[in-house]
Amino acid sequence: MEKNKLTPNISRKEMRETLNGFYESDAGKMTVKELLSGTANVILPTMVQMRALLELGIWSDLRDAAMQVPVPSGAGKTINTQLMTATDFDEWNEGSALAAADPTLAYRTVTLKPFGKVTLLSDLLVNTLAVNFVEQVGKMHGACIRKGIFQYVLNGLSAASGGSVSAASGSTLQFGDVVNGIKTVAKQSFQADHIITSPDNLWNAFTTNYSINQFTGALNNLLENGEIPKALGIEWFADPYFNTAQARQGNKAIAYIGTKEVSTIWAALQQAPLVELYRLPTALSNYVITKQAS
Repeated sequence: MEKNKLTPNISRKEMRETLNGFYESDAGKMTVKELLSGTANVILPTMVQMRALLELGIWSDLRDAAMQVPVPSGAGKTINTQLMTATDFDEWNEGSALAAADPTLAYRTVTLKPFGKVTLLSDLLVNTLAVNFVEQVGKMHGACIRKGIFQYVLNGLSAASGGSVSAASGSTLQFGDVVNGIKTVAKQSFQADHIITSPDNLWNAFTTNYSINQFTGALNNLLENGEIPKALGIEWFADPYFNTAQARQGNKAIAYIGTKEVSTIWAALQQAPLVELYRLPTALSNYVITKQAS
């Protein structure tokens, strides 16, 4: 079974079954207001979190392409990750003393930034059924977390230096742009294995340049089932948020070709986004917040 990357001990199928069980329970048939006023409200943030986790599987989860770095206890806001630069091999003769050399070290800095979504539980919202609340709020908050992950990883790619990542520019993406990017990465002793772009750029590249005589089966999977085939030896990540993310950082690249676990880094204080319900007495209101620190 496919395991969720944030919660590896539970599969997406098991999460959906748990949600369906909640929807069919007595608690699921109560209003949000009724749940908030009783002891059963502890289940509400858990279900919202589970629905948010399901939403993270929609479109692209760029943590798959990033080097995932654990955050040490008491590390603060800034995490330094040590990297060794590429080096050549040494030669020696039989009987001679071996000469050791210190590797050339570099480091990358990751600054943790909290992000998420806060929703006011208005009178209209608290009087909806828990089923609708969990489904809609969990879906919305999960999408916001997914976009935040995408934005921060993409920011890291656009700022990456060296040969582990190459950016394609222009008005439309062509296979020639991807080939040139793979060459650029290879010249710096890295092997490109993925590309990140938007669905319209992907579609243009595949339908304009794809040799259907050679890749008919793979192209059929894209046309019939929406399954993106592996082309030019790399995995394709296509997300509609790509263009928005580029506009937010003022970048003109239409795609990034990179090397997994090298081109960018992802660090997080907690694996899964946290969901909390809290009440602000002076506002006479409840709030639901989904947050991630990365």
